[in-house]
Order: sequence, then C-alpha cells, then structure tokens
Amino acid sequence: MFSCRAAWQRCGPLVRRAAFRGPKDVVQRRQMSTVPGGSGENIVYALLCGGAFAGSLAYVYNTLSTDHTRYNDRVEQIQARPKTDWVPKPWPPKSQGEFC
Repeated sequence: MFSCRAAWQRCGPLVRRAAFRGPKDVVQRRQMSTVPGGSGENIVYALLCGGAFAGSLAYVYNTLSTDHTRYNDRVEQIQARPKTDWVPKPWPPKSQGEFC
C-alpha cells in the first residue's frame, strides 16, 4: 500500500500534465509553404471573385431599375381603368331551395 501511494505521488503530476497537454504538442505542426499555389494564383482568384461580384451588382441594379419603371407603368394602367361604384349584395342571400 505504501509503495503504491509513493508511486502515485511521484508519477501523478507527470500523468496529469500529460493528460491536460493533449495531442496538439505531440503532432508536429506543418509549416506554411507557397508551393504549389503562389501569390499569382491568389490574384487570379481575387480577379475572378471580384468580377463575379461586380457582375452580380450590375445585374441586381439593372433588374431593380427596370422593375421599378414597370411597376410604375402598371400602377398607372390600373388607376386609369374606369371605376364602377361598389354595391353590396343583399343579405341574407336568396337561395334556390330552402334547407332545413
């Protein structure tokens, strides 16, 4: 019993430190490299993404501006229609047959 307690007191702190350290210190970290994708490749991606973004903005602006004019034309057409006075139907409605 005494030898087990002495071993635990001696090795316990080492085991606790190893358990809390985790695998991140065990695995060697990879260094960043510029090969195979150099900075030139990043510029190509930036240009492609920027062009796609500019194209989408142009499309949205064009769509919204034409929809706005189309909406205004449609509202003018609806307002130009002849209006009839609304007359409510008589209540209770006259039915064909009587229901019990």
